[in-house]
Amino acid sequence: MEILDSWNTLAALALISGRIIILKDEVSHIGDPEESGIFRRSIGMQRGQKGDYRASITDSTYSLHLVEYDMEFELHLDRYDPSKKLFHHLVFDYLPSLRKSRSI
Repeated sequence: MEILDSWNTLAALALISGRIIILKDEVSHIGDPEESGIFRRSIGMQRGQKGDYRASITDSTYSLHLVEYDMEFELHLDRYDPSKKLFHHLVFDYLPSLRKSRSI
């Protein structure tokens, strides 16, 4: 059985680990994230990505942020969904990611 069988499975793995990297070659068979019914097109800070998608988690402040690059996807958990708590998202998710990207 193929473990990377759906965007649902990948979302569950990201919820467990907080962040995963997914090679596009490994998931080409599961289709476009936006057509999954989980992710919707979103905007994100431009760092060379081709696209951003977000999945809001019901009854929670969390959301999953899927970032598409040429060869891979990065799927990570944000503590605050920007559609629910924009200020918190900026302070606790966005600003720390800026510091990380500048220190690399």
